[in-house]
Amino acid sequence: MKTAVLITARSNSSRLNNKINKKIGKYKAIDILILRSKKINLPVVLATTKNKSDDYLCKYVKKKFRIKIFRGDNKNKLRRWYQCFLCMNIKKALIVDGDDIFFDYELYKNKMNQIGNFDVLSAPKNMITGLFTHILTIKGLEKMRGLFLKNKNLDSEMVEPFMKKAKLKRSYLKIKKIYKKNNIRLTLDYTEDLKLMRELAKKFIPTCKSELLVKYLLKNKKLAKINYFRENHWEKNQKNKIKRSLIQ
Repeated sequence: MKTAVLITARSNSSRLNNKINKKIGKYKAIDILILRSKKINLPVVLATTKNKSDDYLCKYVKKKFRIKIFRGDNKNKLRRWYQCFLCMNIKKALIVDGDDIFFDYELYKNKMNQIGNFDVLSAPKNMITGLFTHILTIKGLEKMRGLFLKNKNLDSEMVEPFMKKAKLKRSYLKIKKIYKKNNIRLTLDYTEDLKLMRELAKKFIPTCKSELLVKYLLKNKKLAKINYFRENHWEKNQKNKIKRSLIQ
């Protein structure tokens, strides 16, 4: 496969343990991620870890879905991606984070052929958290290889410092005004995020368009407040992780 959707997920999460297997309405978080990924009409790969904690996740996905599964390093996410790319002959991957249950599959689908000569296409900083992360090429991973390949225990969860240090050719999404933060948060990292997603699951099907979710939350600001206060905590945590990555 030359292009694929790469779902990066593991069971051993710190703030919301085993969040990938949490129930959201009638579905588990991993179910929603895979169902939405399939809407892009590309091969879907679950890139998880070799840890025993992910044995159940792999067995569950293998039994329920016809997708590829790759198991690699735990903390060294970049090394896991790189080895997955090589193993499956991937040249370009649409990276979907396990946190981003209601990611915008239409954005990924529309942009997958527009990366051009760039190594990576990323979401702008002012975009609603959880809608989009990256489209990454093997060329970009090759440029970063010297920074992450040797040490399997390297914590490369935060890929931003590695991209900057390797001076990747980069492009950013141009987003609609409705997709600017607007006091909305659509990622799964805290119990409040889970509470919001369970509320959304009462009204929307798992594969509903992300824009419908955003419009609904803009009209129902009280609902959006359930978890948006966590955005500051999340950003602070992200910054701390980036600092730790820089001193490794």
